[in-house]
Amino acid sequence: MSEHKDVVIIGGGASGIVCAIKAAEINKYKRITILEKQPKIGRKLLSTGNGRCNFTNISSDIINYHGSFAKYVDKVFENYSPERIINIFKSYGLVSKVESEGRVYPYSNHASSVVDVLRFKLESLNVEIICDCEVENVIKNKADFLIKTKDATYSAEKVVFTTGSMAGNKLGGSMKGINILQELGHSTSHISPALCPIIVKNNVLPSVKGLRSTGKVSLICNNKIIKEETGEIQFTENALSGICVFNLATYVKDNNNYLIKVSLLPEFSDEKLKEMMKKRINTFSNRPCEDLFTGLFHKKLGIALLKECNIKPISKHINELTANEIEKISNIINNWNFSVTGLADYSKAQVVSGGIKGKEINPNTMESKLIPNLYICGEAIDIDGDCGGYNLQFAFASGFLAGENL
Repeated sequence: MSEHKDVVIIGGGASGIVCAIKAAEINKYKRITILEKQPKIGRKLLSTGNGRCNFTNISSDIINYHGSFAKYVDKVFENYSPERIINIFKSYGLVSKVESEGRVYPYSNHASSVVDVLRFKLESLNVEIICDCEVENVIKNKADFLIKTKDATYSAEKVVFTTGSMAGNKLGGSMKGINILQELGHSTSHISPALCPIIVKNNVLPSVKGLRSTGKVSLICNNKIIKEETGEIQFTENALSGICVFNLATYVKDNNNYLIKVSLLPEFSDEKLKEMMKKRINTFSNRPCEDLFTGLFHKKLGIALLKECNIKPISKHINELTANEIEKISNIINNWNFSVTGLADYSKAQVVSGGIKGKEINPNTMESKLIPNLYICGEAIDIDGDCGGYNLQFAFASGFLAGENL
């Protein structure tokens, strides 16, 4: 015997929570239920923005999104723009602030502020929340849906999938929802980690593990620049990381030979770099080569660049450098190449690239075009945004839009 609900929302993350709120506001006499497999709702939200929750970006636009649903994102944002999202959260009691590059954070600088106001809103609307409840299967009947969990079966007139993806699997990320949607007849594009470190091969990389430097990163394939980003580059033992690198990850596809070019001083032309190096050589002429970049880069970074140029020994005096060695050193600063070997795993990814194909979802309502009364929101869809609040903007906007149309 199944317990009947009017609407079942599978997943208590960003999309699911606001979908339930909007549906309960419009349909005050309907039973709106969230089924969440974690002990509490909003767990992944608490980890976003380094624990600060960058919940939208005022500059959100179609150019910030990728995947087969990206071309429809403007329709979603016509209804729920970043400004409207900010105002809705303000009405819930959240005070926010806009920081660099349009990123919006709670004024408290704590993600818990976002989760708490959402939780209070759910409570005020008497939305039912069932935690520790993982959905194992969904069956479409003629009149309704059967939602099967380990301990119970629910029936519902309408079902919303806000199940997320494999990203952040240590925080509950899973492919379960997408797999169920496939069983119901939906198709997916290739799914891979996105907004994550990029694994690279370079012999000197372990020596700069933990260092950070500002610069430009360029993703190159077959001598063609695919994407360029500027920002803080973080070096790990086997990968490049940082927001600028994360924004390249969605472009890394299987079976291609990629290269990342790091430019540490992108504002300097080749001629200016050569001129600067000549001056440094004169200034530090009697110092060992390992001191050449003193006052410009971290010493470990400078030594790594010298090793990349095969300068031996680095203890020799700077005035002993040959013209060919000086040319190599000047060139490496803005042309430090790293061979890409893959992407970090899902536990280190903020989102995924890929998901349910955009053509199968109505962008005006978020309803499935294949199955009436079934809705899909957020990260389960084939859309991923750049780093900086764009993914949560879509999660909230698509969740509110679905809730409005239940």
